[in-house]
Amino acid sequence: MTHKPSRFEACSLDIAVADRKLLSGVDLALRAGDRVALVGPSGAGKTTLLRVLACLADATAGELRLDGQQPAEVGYPRWRRQVTYVTQRPMLLPGSVEDNLRRPFAYATATGPYPEALAVDWLARLGLVGVLERPARELSEGEQQRVALIRALLVKPRVLLLDEPTSALDSQATAFVEAVLVDCAESGAAILMVTHAAQQVARLCTRTIDIREYTGE
Repeated sequence: MTHKPSRFEACSLDIAVADRKLLSGVDLALRAGDRVALVGPSGAGKTTLLRVLACLADATAGELRLDGQQPAEVGYPRWRRQVTYVTQRPMLLPGSVEDNLRRPFAYATATGPYPEALAVDWLARLGLVGVLERPARELSEGEQQRVALIRALLVKPRVLLLDEPTSALDSQATAFVEAVLVDCAESGAAILMVTHAAQQVARLCTRTIDIREYTGE
């Protein structure tokens, strides 16, 4: 899994929810290989910020750029494929695990065929041997979290936005996920991850962004 070296920037973002300003003046930059923790209290806007960075919600002011290009220049479907958001609660479609892993490769933005061998390898690395034909929505929450992560990784995003990706996992499965994320970063992906686990930040992340810097607290 290799990536073109990239630089992702959020510049002076203001973010509001229901006409209430949530975050102000967000400036952040991610480079290829970064593993950055986004921390702060619940309800402060971490998930909302990830959604804005992925262009799944709008900022009220400011700009996003990937290698100098704004989302409208890249095209929004392609932007979301390159700047990929993985929710804390897995959002899997009806059908089997394999159906879910194949789905992104049925869209016009796909740049290649479904990498079946890579999918099988990652399933094994994440402790999910033998699940390809199982109904995806019948898996445990932790299993679904890992399937959703693999689905995102298979499209080779340049920026990976993760919202509590190990919240439903035990320590062994968490270690599996962290090892895969390190490998992805070493191959050139930039990772911004919401986590409340201080030990995970210490193990995995190269730096930390505290959301309170942008809330006025």
